[in-house]
Amino acid sequence: MQFDIQQMLADLGGAANVARSIKVGRSVPYGWLRRNFVSSVYLSKIKEEWPTLDLDQYFKKEDAHAEERDA
Repeated sequence: MQFDIQQMLADLGGAANVARSIKVGRSVPYGWLRRNFVSSVYLSKIKEEWPTLDLDQYFKKEDAHAEERDA
């Protein structure tokens, strides 16, 4: 499974809005995108700011054939 960070940020008003809301530097969410990783510490902060956010909706099944097509 893959976590769709880009969609989550878009749904929450963009990287700058998320950074401001969880009180981190504006570059932090862009780092998540670059590394394709968000730590549980930041996910907890996001849930504190948006308690009704369903993080499960951002887990996407990986396409097993994507790497073969891209090669």
